[in-house]
Amino acid sequence: MKSFFLIGVLLGHLVTFTSAQTAPATRIWTSTDGRKIEAAFVALEGDTVKIRMANGSNFDVPLSRLSLEDQAFAKSQTSTPATAPSGAATNSPGTPAASKTWPRTFSLPDRPEVTVVKEDSATNEYVYRSPHYEFQCDSKLGANVVREFGRIFESTWMLNCMLPHDLKPQPEKLREIFLARLFTNKDDYMKEGGIEGSAGIYMSGKKALMVPLQSLGVKMVGSRVSLENNSDDDMATLIHEITHQMMNHWLGKLPTWYIEGAAEYVEMLEYKRNGGFSLIGLQRQLKGYAQRMNWEGGGKSFTMIDLEELMNIDGRRWAAALGKGGSATENYGSAGLLTYYFYHLDGNGDAANIIAYLRQVENAKTNEEEQAAVKAHLLRERTYAQLADEVKKALRKEGVDISYFPPGKNGAASSSN
Repeated sequence: MKSFFLIGVLLGHLVTFTSAQTAPATRIWTSTDGRKIEAAFVALEGDTVKIRMANGSNFDVPLSRLSLEDQAFAKSQTSTPATAPSGAATNSPGTPAASKTWPRTFSLPDRPEVTVVKEDSATNEYVYRSPHYEFQCDSKLGANVVREFGRIFESTWMLNCMLPHDLKPQPEKLREIFLARLFTNKDDYMKEGGIEGSAGIYMSGKKALMVPLQSLGVKMVGSRVSLENNSDDDMATLIHEITHQMMNHWLGKLPTWYIEGAAEYVEMLEYKRNGGFSLIGLQRQLKGYAQRMNWEGGGKSFTMIDLEELMNIDGRRWAAALGKGGSATENYGSAGLLTYYFYHLDGNGDAANIIAYLRQVENAKTNEEEQAAVKAHLLRERTYAQLADEVKKALRKEGVDISYFPPGKNGAASSSN
């Protein structure tokens, strides 16, 4: 259950790491005469591959001069160079547009295609790419194995692209593709910042999602790879963390409750193991989520955090709740339920208000402008008490009875909050 891995989420947001990689992900390219060079893919234009060296120099290489493996890799990538966004986020080339209405269901047409980028037994470096993810591992996995667990990554990416609130997922600045680091040994995962009991953790400072292989249903038996089913809890946690990575360019603009609530919402949905999500029966999925999060009430009701406290909680108070005796479950559950409310129950039930909020926040330059967006589109002249009453009534109609903790469940706000 969630209590085992709650602490994996916020620490990835609060701890700042020094990233050794300040350029797009590189790979080893091999020419037809056997010479090798390390460089990042930039673009494929006609029969020419543009690559970038570590020193920033760009070179054009005829596609025919590269090995067959490198030619296949170049053709599998977008032909448009990846550039860091300025101002509001925009959809990356090849990204499906957000739906105008809430989708009911979708599935990937097939297992994701995977390219072997690098397999070096001398250095234990193995790199594979699906359409939108690079997987770096310390063990040889093989393309078929990566395709199997790549479904969850590609499905979560597509869902976050398609939902009407239009988060515009894009890799972190200076990255061409999302990165997942996979660890054969759980101890190595822990040394790199993993959390005990967690199925994965997104670290914005490292611009990577870190995952122990066991969470993906991959088991190493000697040098042989065995693919098994991972648990539903592990799947849910990975979906949560992948969604955090999809929202990386929003982390400095959005309040903590919504950063977590948006990931909780996607985790709440029914994931289909053949690659896809079902949003049919959202009311049922909401009730199941409330029951899972409600440890003390037997699933009959859920006690939410006071809404003014929840909507203004800072990252440090959220992180403090992850400790023993903290309010972590209540915080996550409250954020998930409040996000569901703004997506499906607020106003006309079409998410128009939170979509308008996100569009205004995209262009906000100051904290004051971000707070103004909250007042204009989420509160809309309601007091927090009035909003709490409306949330309670709306969720009751969905079959979820809630009450509220008195203010102060997470302690006093910091002076900067």
